[in-house]
Amino acid sequence: MSTGSTSRPRHVHEVGFYSHDAEFRALIVPFVEEAVAAGQPVIIGYDDRKASLLRSWLSDPAAVIFIADNSLYATPARAIASYWKMFEKHIAAGATQIRIAGDVPHEGNGGRFAGWDCYESAINTVWDRFPVWSRCLYDATTAAPSVLDTAARTHPRTVLPSGQFLDNDRYQPPADFQPLPSDPDPLERCVPALEMTDPSPAQIRRAVTSIGHGQIPAAVLQDLEIGVSEAVSNGWRHGSPPVTARIWAASGRILVHIHDTGPGPAGPVAGLLPAWANEECDRGGGLWLIHMLDIDSALIWSADGFTVRLSTERAA
Repeated sequence: MSTGSTSRPRHVHEVGFYSHDAEFRALIVPFVEEAVAAGQPVIIGYDDRKASLLRSWLSDPAAVIFIADNSLYATPARAIASYWKMFEKHIAAGATQIRIAGDVPHEGNGGRFAGWDCYESAINTVWDRFPVWSRCLYDATTAAPSVLDTAARTHPRTVLPSGQFLDNDRYQPPADFQPLPSDPDPLERCVPALEMTDPSPAQIRRAVTSIGHGQIPAAVLQDLEIGVSEAVSNGWRHGSPPVTARIWAASGRILVHIHDTGPGPAGPVAGLLPAWANEECDRGGGLWLIHMLDIDSALIWSADGFTVRLSTERAA
C-alpha cells in the first residue's frame, strides 16, 4: 500500500469504489484539483447530478472540461474514438498528462453494461501511447456484483477514499481477460425468418432490406444493412467457412446472426480500436465500423466458431 509516487507510468488506469457522496468526493476532488493546479487538462464524463456536485466542490470548476450528456459513453467504440481525438488535441497543445474520470453505463446507473467490460479491459493497451491518467469510480451500492467484479479485473491498481493506492492482484491483462457472457436475445428462442449459407455481402443486404423495409425506420435499416454487409465480409476475409446468416423478425425489430467456424478475433480490443488509429489497418476495421453504427451489436465466441450479433433494438 502506498500514497502514490511522483513517477507514474505513461498511462495509468485505476479503479475506486465508494458507497456514498463523501467517499466519491474524497476519490475525485483531489484527483481533479491536483491536475488543475499543475495546468493539466481534466475531462469529466458524469451525469448531471455528479457533475453538479463536482462543480460545487471544486475551487475552479471552469478549468475542467465537463461532458454531461450521453454522447461520450454512447458505445464503447465511440467512447474510445472520442477520447482519442481529445487526447491528440491536448497533446498537440502541449499537455504532458491528461486526467479523465467518468461513469461507464451499467444497469445501476440507468444504462447497459454489455460491451463495457471489454472497453475497461481494452483501454489498458489502447491508450498506452497517451499520457492519460484514468480514474474509474464505481458506486458499490448500485453496481451489480458482476460489474464490480469486472471493474476489479480490469484495473491494474485500486485507489481508496483515503488517497492510498493498492496494486490489484485480481487484475487480468487484456490477453487473459475473460469477458462477461452475452445475454441471450428473446428472439433467439423463435424460428428464424430466413437462413442463408455462404451469402455474399450484397445478398445479405438484399435479404435484410426485403425483411425490414417498412418495418423499421429507414435510417436504422440502413445501419443494419451496413452492419450485416461488414459482418459477412469479415467472416469471409478473416473467418473459416461456412459463413452462415440467420435473420429473425418481430414487430419493429430485426435480429441477425453472422457466424463462421473460425476462432474469431483475439482479445477484448476487437472492434474497439478506431480504424484510422489501427496500425494493422487491414484487420478490425469492419468490426469497428459495426460498433460505431446506431444498432446493437455483440461479438460472441463459442465452441463452434464466432458470431456477430446485430439488432435494430437493444435486447430486453
